[in-house]
Amino acid sequence: MILKVSPQHIPHARIKRLLSRAIETTLSAARRKWTVDQEVSVAFFEGFEPLPDIVVWDDAGAPIEGPVPAATVKLIVEISDSSLADDLGEKLLDYARGGLAEYWTADIKGRVIMRHAAPGEAGYARREVTRFGEPTAWLTASDLVVDTQTL
Repeated sequence: MILKVSPQHIPHARIKRLLSRAIETTLSAARRKWTVDQEVSVAFFEGFEPLPDIVVWDDAGAPIEGPVPAATVKLIVEISDSSLADDLGEKLLDYARGGLAEYWTADIKGRVIMRHAAPGEAGYARREVTRFGEPTAWLTASDLVVDTQTL
């Protein structure tokens, strides 16, 4: 299948790299043995197998072939440069319908992280925003606070 995708320019790659490292540092300090991957397919439901920018998942006992099972995913982060409308629109609804517990959108131009939790058929019931540079706590695991000073 051929899909048209947006190019990834330097700001997108930079924020993805720095935020991924910050999440890994947070998980390591909290002794959580979850995996942080970039651009790996996640199997939610028929017809929805996205390739998110950052995926945090518990790979203990997970299959070693195919996409990441949605049930193992703890957090997905989409980095938004030109894709903000889609990341906060159809993609957000699909993640919520797929039962993703926590979804973040890092808005490069707005320099904010929009965190979403409490998924349902109509989207997420909870949304909180933090600015790049501020400590950013997970909504589903408040003991996990990501240092975003480098963003």
